Amino acid sequence: MGSNLNSRYTNGENTVICKENESGDKLKIGAEPTKNKMPSKLLKFTVMPKHLQFNPFVYTGYRPQMNSWECIMSLTYLHNETLNILTHGLPLLYAIWSLPRLLPWDEMPLPILPYFHAAATVCPWLGSSIYHLFMNHYSGVKTYERLLQWDVAGVWVTQSCGGFSSIFVGTMCLPWPIRYLLLLIYLSFAMKALHAAVYATGPWERRISFAAMFIMRLCILCLRYTPYGGGHPET
Repeated sequence: MGSNLNSRYTNGENTVICKENESGDKLKIGAEPTKNKMPSKLLKFTVMPKHLQFNPFVYTGYRPQMNSWECIMSLTYLHNETLNILTHGLPLLYAIWSLPRLLPWDEMPLPILPYFHAAATVCPWLGSSIYHLFMNHYSGVKTYERLLQWDVAGVWVTQSCGGFSSIFVGTMCLPWPIRYLLLLIYLSFAMKALHAAVYATGPWERRISFAAMFIMRLCILCLRYTPYGGGHPET
């Protein structure tokens, strides 16, 4: 019947509109393309699955849904996620290369602190790189949600492990009961933030889940400008 641009197909009780992309492949709007109907070119926003339609300002350049190897091979050409992958992947490689030389592994009052700092440096780049690289995996929305949780978990490691170093150092001059109480409070905030961030339903919920940890770190920073948290006056 001439053009298939606005042809309709009925599946049970649901009628969905099909569109034809630039390569001639047909996709149901908001549906997840199956592996054997993969488009052969980069796609437009309108034919992507709904869980990938989160940025209406990027109109084209989307990768079709792929298997794991095809996602990795997408590093060899330009698409809408190329910049995100590179800006997270390159800092990850640099951190892995430089951290063994930069951290004072044998000079910390608590030997585990350098490892906390290393994890806080590497994990957000690692989580985001994997998320952006495999977000179009053909296994669908469930895999996408797991990747998003992985990305958020990387941010949580930075907020918790990286922040723990600040709390530990900022409270060193306080009496030990107060100091360990503050450390315990921060760890409690971290556990609560992990659950809230991983199971958040929107970007603002994920951001707000780290609010208590941020406020506590800000308070400890202010404490370090006082005689109670500034250490020896001659240092």
